[in-house]
Amino acid sequence: MKEIMIIVRPRRYFKTKEILSEHRFYAMSTKEVLGRGKNTVKYMSADEKATYDAAYENSLVAKKMIEMVVPDKDVDEVVRLVLQVNQSGNEGDGKIFVLPVNNSFRIHTGESGDDALI
Repeated sequence: MKEIMIIVRPRRYFKTKEILSEHRFYAMSTKEVLGRGKNTVKYMSADEKATYDAAYENSLVAKKMIEMVVPDKDVDEVVRLVLQVNQSGNEGDGKIFVLPVNNSFRIHTGESGDDALI
């Protein structure tokens, strides 16, 4: 099992959810997040660094995060679908992180592993 963390532009969020649902990937959690990538990093002198810290904290950009746990066999398809909808070739398109999941449990039935995902 893998956890897939998907961070996308807010205007691409609903299209991302739609394509995942069309391919039967319904189970997900979502939230609004603030963050920034390297595209706003500037290389400054030591003197400029003192004022940069305050600017850094104020330069966060609104994004949407989708978190999913899927069987290993589905990871490539989820990543392909997300890229299909979100890849514009511009900075700020987002990120996809794939993390290992040791186990999962459905509290209601006590099922575990992949059986708890469906």
